[in-house]
Amino acid sequence: MLAVRGRDAGEGDLSDSSPPHRAVARILSELVRWLRVALAGLAFLGFWLGAAFSAAVVLPLCLVANRRSSRFDRAVVCQRWIQRTFVFLHDYLRWCGLLHFDPRAVDRSVLAAGFVLVANHLTLVDVAALSAVYGQLTCVAKSPLFRSPVIGHILRACAYVDGGGSDPFSGALVVGQAVERVSGGMPVLIFPEGTRSPEDGLHPFKQGAFEIACRANVPVLPVLIRCTPPALGKGRPWYDIPPRTAQFTVTPMAPLWPRNFGRDAAMMTAACENSYRVALGLEPAVSPGALVARS
Repeated sequence: MLAVRGRDAGEGDLSDSSPPHRAVARILSELVRWLRVALAGLAFLGFWLGAAFSAAVVLPLCLVANRRSSRFDRAVVCQRWIQRTFVFLHDYLRWCGLLHFDPRAVDRSVLAAGFVLVANHLTLVDVAALSAVYGQLTCVAKSPLFRSPVIGHILRACAYVDGGGSDPFSGALVVGQAVERVSGGMPVLIFPEGTRSPEDGLHPFKQGAFEIACRANVPVLPVLIRCTPPALGKGRPWYDIPPRTAQFTVTPMAPLWPRNFGRDAAMMTAACENSYRVALGLEPAVSPGALVARS
């Protein structure tokens, strides 16, 4: 009886002591979470401070130092500076355990200059990641960004393309400017969904990127972006940081050549979207039998 009572008493002591341990664990977990949020906040603060410094000091100096060069040659110098800042941004995110991605580890040997780069658009840092990898890269950006006193100056210095409005004239102007850049050997980045991708999904692809490729007769390089667990996605605020480091990957896929599709932008668009859907384990949008490439 005494032995039983002693064991019962001991068990009671252990059960009584467990709630304080759980409380301490919860407190430590909250501290870690807030530390991660603070580190993420420093990353975004650093981004904006770096952008302001680049717009006010670095890029004007780059443009003055290369004033005798052509407009696009000056833009390439600015793009390389932006590449360095984005590499540092991803190094910081990796060192802090927020987002694991090393731009130096991505294979860039698939194509020479002069191609259209397309990608799914999972996170807020996709442009930074792709610019960090490919360096000499221009992008189609939304018109409101060009009116920003800081970001707008950077976009113009780097020869980014103003996405304009939704009218046909704006669309034709965007395609014409992008064709000019890619024909001159400057890769153009376009997200064919037009907005950030839904988690575990894909919006229908728009045809603009493939129209540019067909008109300039240059290849399209699809790049698959993954982020596990999800972070910085659509509808997810920047401070909603996952409890463990997100693994961010950029994987080049097989290039698509306009000649293999009879320079048909619509067929090229459908084939590219289907390749993404297959890679993501989604239902194909178009029957594979309708996508037979023509040599």
